[in-house]
Amino acid sequence: MQLTKKQLVSYIDGYKASDDILINLYLETYEFYCRLRDELKESNLMYEHTNKAGATNLVKNPLSIELTKTVQTLNNLLKSLGLTAAQREKIVEEEEGFGEY
Repeated sequence: MQLTKKQLVSYIDGYKASDDILINLYLETYEFYCRLRDELKESNLMYEHTNKAGATNLVKNPLSIELTKTVQTLNNLLKSLGLTAAQREKIVEEEEGFGEY
C-alpha cells in the first residue's frame, strides 16, 4: 500500500505545518518497514548459526527483530500525530458527547 503525505494530513485533526516533520519521518519509516517486510517474506524466519565452540543453533532472522523495532517506531510516530486507534476513539466519544444527557 502506497501512503502519501496528503492522506496522512487528511487524517490529522488540527493539522499544523509543524506536523510536516513527523509526517515525513513517518513516511520514510513506513517505506523502510515495507522494504523489510518484503525482504523477510522472501527469507527464512530462523537461521542456523554455528558458534565459536562449533555448536549449531537456530537463531532469529535479524530482519524480524528490526521489523519489530520499526513497527514500534511507526506506532510512536502515530501516537505523536494523534492517530492511534485509542486516540481516535477518544475524539469520537468527545464529539458524540458520551455521558451527557
